[in-house]
Amino acid sequence: MLINSIFERLSLNVAERALRLIKRRQEFIASNIANVDTPFYKAKRFSFERELQKAVYNDEELKLFITNPKHIPNFPKDLSEVSGRVYQISTPVRNDGNSVDIDREMALLAQNQLLYDSVIQGYSMQLGMLKYAIAGGRR
Repeated sequence: MLINSIFERLSLNVAERALRLIKRRQEFIASNIANVDTPFYKAKRFSFERELQKAVYNDEELKLFITNPKHIPNFPKDLSEVSGRVYQISTPVRNDGNSVDIDREMALLAQNQLLYDSVIQGYSMQLGMLKYAIAGGRR
């Protein structure tokens, strides 16, 4: 039971939560791009990385004494509590009061896609290792 808890909470559960948060960021970026020509629209940003990292590595419920960097990190708290943070870019980029910088939004879109791809790749690798272990090392 303990090994299931460690495996689930430190890899698949983290990846699942990260994918949900990445999706939410994608929605904010898409909204900003859709409103690029809307006068007085204020671009919104969504950030979650620090909060997720803190939830995974800085839990107060159970502190393990780690003497080697290869040791299993401390157990994370319930990751559903990680919700991210929304903030607004109020400095206008154009004369009509709109604060959307389309070049910045496209760069954020590409960055978010790379993050999504990386998490999916890690998730797939975890599932592959689990499948390999279940098969007893046979292919």
